[in-house]
Amino acid sequence: MTVEPDYSLAAIRATETLINYNITAAPVSPIPIIKSMRNVLLLPFAEMALQIGTDRDNVINSFGESQDAVTSVHFASGGLRYVVAYNQRLPVYLIQRALARELGHIVLHHDGSRPDAVRYEEAITFARHLICPRPLIKAMLDSGIRLTIETLGNITGCYERCLAGLRKTPGVSVPAEMNRKVREQFADYIADFVRFQPILSREDTSAVADFGTYMDGYEE
Repeated sequence: MTVEPDYSLAAIRATETLINYNITAAPVSPIPIIKSMRNVLLLPFAEMALQIGTDRDNVINSFGESQDAVTSVHFASGGLRYVVAYNQRLPVYLIQRALARELGHIVLHHDGSRPDAVRYEEAITFARHLICPRPLIKAMLDSGIRLTIETLGNITGCYERCLAGLRKTPGVSVPAEMNRKVREQFADYIADFVRFQPILSREDTSAVADFGTYMDGYEE
């Protein structure tokens, strides 16, 4: 039996996380969320290397291709425990993207029981909806902001490599009431951003990003 990623669940969990942690401004940082979780230990690669008595390069190489961040899961009497290690030397936006993905693994209670590819797709979908939530995009469009990769990057703290995936994620359905709450949380930030938008637009020569597919199915 083929196991498929649950994209809608990942999107809903991301929105719930924004609401539960009362996140009211962009860019969204996963670091404070992870640090607040009692069942999670967050360590830079260098600190992990010190704790296990090796050097940083050995730690990074042991993770193979996952050299931005990685999560290990452990089973304890109180439930699942996670250790999240990340590359502190990367640019901030790459750290944010990587840790948002790892946070997705935690919030979705990934325990290794399903295929790696399925868990990865769900975690990446969670990350995109956490960093760049659909209600925020809708609020930006309604405010008249010219939606480009650069302006979206400014408001979310991400760049094209992170944002391009938003247009490829299969359609998800986030409850309308949840979208309304998140949109309200971001309203003040949007109002502030609009005032700076004319200044940013004068320097922005990029083509307008096509977010039509991403916005299909938005519920409100």
